[in-house]
Amino acid sequence: MPDDDLERRVRKLTVEHAETRWLALRLDDDVKDVRDELRAVQNVQTEHTARFDSIDSQLRSLTQLVGQVLARFPDDPPSRPARPE
Repeated sequence: MPDDDLERRVRKLTVEHAETRWLALRLDDDVKDVRDELRAVQNVQTEHTARFDSIDSQLRSLTQLVGQVLARFPDDPPSRPARPE
């Protein structure tokens, strides 16, 4: 009887070991997938950051240009003639 119990326990441990290995392999595959997706997201984010930096630079240049144009105008605007009614 003790041999049967021992064999049953060994079979159970063998099955549990196989299940654990299968789950570990699945987990490894899932981790690889998540890392690949994370790399893809980081690449897109880098591209977007570069685009935003470019847009920010263009807006700064435009703001400076508008400031230079406004500086050319006289401080006191000419008075408007009254409208005939």
